[in-house]
Order: sequence, then structure tokens, then C-alpha cells
Amino acid sequence: MGSDLDAARNGPRTLATRPRTPIRSSLAGSVALLGFVASLPVYWPLLTLVLASAAILLLSAAAPRRRTVAIPLLLLCAGTAWAAFGTTTGYFWLNRHRLDALVAEIDALPAITSLQLGHDEKAPSGTGQARRYDSYRFINEHLVTQYREQVTSEAPQPTLREIDVLRELGVPYVRYLALRASLERLSLSGFDRGQDGGIALNERGAGGAPWVTSLLYRADGGSPAGGRVQRSYPLSPRWSWILRG
Repeated sequence: MGSDLDAARNGPRTLATRPRTPIRSSLAGSVALLGFVASLPVYWPLLTLVLASAAILLLSAAAPRRRTVAIPLLLLCAGTAWAAFGTTTGYFWLNRHRLDALVAEIDALPAITSLQLGHDEKAPSGTGQARRYDSYRFINEHLVTQYREQVTSEAPQPTLREIDVLRELGVPYVRYLALRASLERLSLSGFDRGQDGGIALNERGAGGAPWVTSLLYRADGGSPAGGRVQRSYPLSPRWSWILRG
């Protein structure tokens, strides 16, 4: 008798709570989908991937037939993410305001005519070198390093200490670090100033490749020029994508 009463009491409560799970999943999935769209201009691919995955899982879990929701959502999110993060046009328009701000940063430091970020690596074991060392870091075409142990006057390419070069140029180290941070935030490897006043923001590429792809800014809106420019196409009146060999 007691078990029948418990079942009677619990039955309606269980039935009442069941519909709430799909509703909650649907609401949470909708929020995640909106977050996915809103995260695109922020340009954090990992955040966008997490939000897209959450939206697909939650919205498909709330649907009677999961595949009918999951597959279209997967295609939609994958196509949108590819257009945003996998194409130069998508990258440019999502980061247009950041690229304009970066050009202003570069213009404010005219003493630096070219910069290559390089990267930090571990020294090979047993070489007696510093535990970490700079690789392919240039300021105004001078090979530089953060580490005193790497400084050398050996020809044909001496290695200078980064802070000493900046001091000679009259560039505050804090502003230099801010410029580097802006380039890294945009996944760029450095920049070059052209004789025509243009600024080429260099994209990251495979090491040792005989070409460089860049986003070229020209305040006068002129076409890319120079013998090294092999291909180009306009992105806006003042911006172009170029390939230099």
C-alpha cells in the first residue's frame, strides 16, 4: 500500500520534470549559439570552437531526432568558422579595426623600419649555450636577441642585444613590447616599411619559404608596387593582400 502511494506521489512529479530538460538544453544551446556568433569579432578561435561545440551538443540533445539538428548545425558552424579564420578576407574584416590600430602604432615609432618577431627556442643539449635562445628575430634587419649569452660579433651576421638596439634608436622598451604584443595578437610575424610609404604586415609562413604574404596598407590607396610583388588583390581602398618573392 505504501509503495503504491509513493509511486502515485512520485509519478506526476517525474512526468512534470521530464519536459524541462529539453527546454533547458534548448535555451542553453541558443545562448551558446549566440555566443558563437558574438565571439567571431573577438577573434579567439579556441573560444569560438568551444561555443560552437556546446551549441551543437545542447541543441541536438533537445531535439527529438538529434541528427536532423546536429548535422546542419555542424555544417553551418564549420563553414562560418572556416570563412572567418581560414580565409584572408574573413581575417581582414573581423580584424579591420585592430589592423588600423596596429598601423597607427607603427607610424608612432618611425625609428623602427622593419621588425621580425622571431621565436624563443630551447638550445640543443650539450652545446653549452643558454637554456633558451632567440631564433630569427630582427630589428631594422639587424639580428637581435634578448639573451646576453647569444650576443656575438662574428661575421657575416653579428647578433646584437635587443635592448641595446632599441636604446640606440630611442625606442622605449615598453612601447616596443606593446607593438610586439599587437603583432602576436593578430598572428603576424612582423612588418616592413616600403619606400613608397606603405606598411606591409607580414603573415606567418613556413620557415625557409622563398615568399612572404602580407597585408599591405597604403594611405594614398595606391596599387602595390615593386619588383618583388608577384600577386596581389585589393581588400579595401587602402588595404591589399600581396605575395612577395
